Amino acid sequence: MKRQKTLYDFASAKHIGLLCAPKNEADSVLLKDFLNRLSQKEIKYSVLGYIDKEEIPENLLYWKNIDFITQKDLNLFFIPDKNLVVKKFIDEPFDMVINCNLSNYFPLEYASQLSVAKCKVGIKRDGDSGYDLMIDISKERTVEYFLKNLEIYLSNLRNPK
Repeated sequence: MKRQKTLYDFASAKHIGLLCAPKNEADSVLLKDFLNRLSQKEIKYSVLGYIDKEEIPENLLYWKNIDFITQKDLNLFFIPDKNLVVKKFIDEPFDMVINCNLSNYFPLEYASQLSVAKCKVGIKRDGDSGYDLMIDISKERTVEYFLKNLEIYLSNLRNPK
């Protein structure tokens, strides 16, 4: 797979793809707040979420601009290969894909690594080099800590363009 790599920040990104796996209501609220801040910056976004269950919980069914996949969407190798939502996400030429998948769920890693996005941002993990920018959250492995640091770095990063 080939992609054109370009570094983006919040000032230059126009379209962001977000990968997430909200585990509880607190994570859901944090993610919604983050998406609201992206909207305020006039950044278009698309979200692909993974629920590690057979069904999507009722409180997540009505999220706007968010597609969820579940265990039912995976093949024997945990690949969501027949799911058109995942294929569309992978093929979308986002300026940036942000993977805030704390649990390292393979379906989201799969979508992140195959994405044609110009810039990929994720959580720093040992031996992981599939991202252009990695946020180290070893001090505090929470969605809140990741999003806070993500906003600090992507607000202060200056794109040379």
